[in-house]
Amino acid sequence: LRRDFAHMGPRLVVQVGDKMLDYNESFSMFLCTRNSNAIEALPPNASCLVARVNFTVTRAGLEGQLLGITLQHEKPELEERKSELLKQEESLKVELASLEKTLLQQLAEATGNLL
Repeated sequence: LRRDFAHMGPRLVVQVGDKMLDYNESFSMFLCTRNSNAIEALPPNASCLVARVNFTVTRAGLEGQLLGITLQHEKPELEERKSELLKQEESLKVELASLEKTLLQQLAEATGNLL
């Protein structure tokens, strides 16, 4: 819905097709399909209002989830350490990208023969 509401007395209504329907703020609609081209089949004015979520399951993803659940059950300290290492890995990736950017900037600003 694009929030095209109208007031009919104390009620808030929205037009859907040729009918005026009561609007409920807690209303949500979830559509599920196996057709990967379903959003592309919608008209442009409708497809821009739809959020696509891909729930494709991979073997590696399932293995990772199973490993995490097993570690949490058998050795919670290992799962905690794994989480810490993943956070550290992400921060190091950010730092590496920053260093690469700085290096490229310094190379671009350098004068004379670099070799």
